[in-house]
Amino acid sequence: MDKLNLNRVNLPMEQAVIAGLLTSPDAVYDVNGRLRSEMFSHPDLRFVYEAILSLATAGQPVDMLTVETAMQRIDHSAYMRLNGLSFLSDTLLDVRTDQHIRVHADQLVRCYILRSLLTSLQEKQVKALRPDTDIAELLKELDALVCALQEEMVPAFSLESAGQVARRTLDLAYQRQADREAGVHDLVYTGVSELDRLSGGLHKGELTVLAGRPSMGKSAVALWMALNAARQGKAVVFFSVEMSKEQVVMRLLSMISGVDAGCLRFKGTSAADRLCLEKAQEELDRLPITLEYCGSDTVEDIRAKAQMLHKQGKLSVLFIDYLNLIHIVLSKGQLQETTDLALGNIVRKIKLMAEEMDIPVVLLAQMNRESERRQLPNFPVLSDLRNSGAIEQVADVVLFVYRAEKYGMTHDPKTKEDLRGVGMLFLAKNRNGATGVARFRYNPAMTCLTDYDPRLI
Repeated sequence: MDKLNLNRVNLPMEQAVIAGLLTSPDAVYDVNGRLRSEMFSHPDLRFVYEAILSLATAGQPVDMLTVETAMQRIDHSAYMRLNGLSFLSDTLLDVRTDQHIRVHADQLVRCYILRSLLTSLQEKQVKALRPDTDIAELLKELDALVCALQEEMVPAFSLESAGQVARRTLDLAYQRQADREAGVHDLVYTGVSELDRLSGGLHKGELTVLAGRPSMGKSAVALWMALNAARQGKAVVFFSVEMSKEQVVMRLLSMISGVDAGCLRFKGTSAADRLCLEKAQEELDRLPITLEYCGSDTVEDIRAKAQMLHKQGKLSVLFIDYLNLIHIVLSKGQLQETTDLALGNIVRKIKLMAEEMDIPVVLLAQMNRESERRQLPNFPVLSDLRNSGAIEQVADVVLFVYRAEKYGMTHDPKTKEDLRGVGMLFLAKNRNGATGVARFRYNPAMTCLTDYDPRLI
């Protein structure tokens, strides 16, 4: 097959990749580390891909309008010649999903390698026909060509000896210790002292699942962690699938001001309350907290928004409230997929987000009813995670929110300790550290958390 025929074979695949990128908001992040613009044989499609990459690099959303704007900015004459993206109209009607974009991208890379091989071999053929050609040098060039093309065939990876990794790990650990001693650190403290002492806080690249029964207080704990992270100067993003932005802010205002959220909703506020609330609003105005309501978003939508914010430097800690309400889209071929598998797939994608962006991600999740069927004190265990199949395997950390008062317990049956206003975080899984229980105190409305003190009643 000659180069012209190879380009013709590859054209539908290139069109499918571009259509997939224009159809799905976050598909570019699946291929941009693998696919370079020069790999497109068709110059017009290469031009569109360059526009898409420029948006992704700048942390801007990718859709048909933004891509056309980028095309005008990069090469206005080419944009006018193509009349924007109208030359892709038929392809966009045929390709309505990015479901197979990685497969299409791999095929595109394969055709690029074959074209490169064909061009290079033709050059070597011309060189080989010369009587004065140095055979040893020509063979060396052919060997280098083969190695270069083999590297193109394999997605980027890195093989290192254990000793190299150990050296780098120790250097990093020592550097972090020196930074901490100098008052500089990249840890994210949760605001629950016992938990921070037990786990060291939230760590980059790790997925923490924060679970609890309904009304146990998992959203309150997550917001408390988010507020404390923002007070440490971390850029916090709180995606809520359950509460509106106004409801989230109402809780944050109550946490900061100490004014009961019920006063804001229906009881009314006094002059002193309003003064406290105004100060709370001013603090929120200074804090780097971004809110988003994701009621109908899929995990792909959430990922696209997170990637955009991260590129803009507005995301260093991510909270998602909560897993079991994230929208699941099933095609006809996936109708038999169970909820367990679907949720497991979502958790895996969120874990990848944490690794790709190198940030801590806290994912809230619902517990099943098994804990309530057990005898008091109804302590949670890992199997209580609703649709727990992949969750406990994928998560780096699993935390359970527990309040004895919810089960009618006011005193510890063994120690007789007063449990009113005492909450517990069961650290049931910690891939890189110890497990245990962290205690905290809370007010009746569960809007303010403080460190545990056994002397308080």
